[in-house]
Amino acid sequence: MIVCVCNAKNCRTVRETLAEAPHLETPAAVHRAMGCKPQCGRCLPALASYIEEARSNATVANLLAAAD
Repeated sequence: MIVCVCNAKNCRTVRETLAEAPHLETPAAVHRAMGCKPQCGRCLPALASYIEEARSNATVANLLAAAD
C-alpha cells in the first residue's frame, strides 16, 4: 500500500526503514531516512502510526529477550 504518494513510498519501505533505524521518532525523521522530505503532509499521520507500531514491536522483542 502506498503511504506517501508524493514520494512514492509504500508501507514495506517505511517498515524496512524503521526496522533498520528504530531510533526514528518523527515522520520527518522517517522521510529523511528514506532520502526524501514531506511535501503535502497527508502521510504524516500514517507515518506516526508506523512509528508507534515499530515501538510496540521493539518493546515486545525486548520483553521476550529479557525473559530468555
